[in-house]
Amino acid sequence: MQIPLFPLSLVIFPNSKYPLHIFEERYKILINKCLANESGFGIVSRIGDTISEVGVYVEIANVTKIYESGEIDIVATGKWRFKREDLEMHPDGYYLSDVVKVSDQENDKDLDNNLFFALKNRVQEMLKMVNFDVGQGFWEALEKTKLKSFKIAEKSGLSILQQQELLTIPSESKRLSYLLEHFEKLEEKLEQNKQVKEIILGDGYLN
Repeated sequence: MQIPLFPLSLVIFPNSKYPLHIFEERYKILINKCLANESGFGIVSRIGDTISEVGVYVEIANVTKIYESGEIDIVATGKWRFKREDLEMHPDGYYLSDVVKVSDQENDKDLDNNLFFALKNRVQEMLKMVNFDVGQGFWEALEKTKLKSFKIAEKSGLSILQQQELLTIPSESKRLSYLLEHFEKLEEKLEQNKQVKEIILGDGYLN
C-alpha cells in the first residue's frame, strides 16, 4: 500500500486528534487532494535530520479554517500505525512510501488490566498534585479507546523521542509499563520543584 507522507516535528498516536496548520505549498496540494478523494495520509516524526520509520495513518476529521492565501487549518485523527519501506518524491514535492500496517503482538486476553488501573491511578494522583484538570472528555475517551496507553501518552509530558519510542513498542502491556516508569520519574521532578504541570500541558492533542 502506497501513501503520501507528511513529516512533522511531532508524533500522532492511533485515535489521537491533532490540529494542524498547513502552509507549505506542497502540503496544501496534498491536503486538497486528500479532501477531494476522501483519503488520508501518513504522519511520520522528523527528529533532527531523521524521518522515523514508524508512523500513523491519519484522516482529516474536519477543516476548521481556509485562508485567502490557501493555507488550511485541519484536525487530523490517527487511525493505524505503519512501517514505511521506502521514500519516493512525488512531482508535487511531498514524499510517498509503501507501508505495512503494524499490529500489537498480544491478544486482548493477554492484557493485564491491573497495569492499566495502576497507571490510571498514578496519572490521577499526578494531575491532582499539580492541580490540573484535563477535562471529563479525556477520561471518557480513555474509557472508550482500546489502546489506552496512547490516550494516556497524550497527557504524559513525553518528549518527541519518547513518544516515538512508545509508538514503536508492539505490546499494550509494555507501553503501559513504559508509561508507569515515566510517571515515576515525573514525580521525582515534581519533588525537585520542577514545573510538571507545564510539561504535561505542552502536548497539543485534542480530546
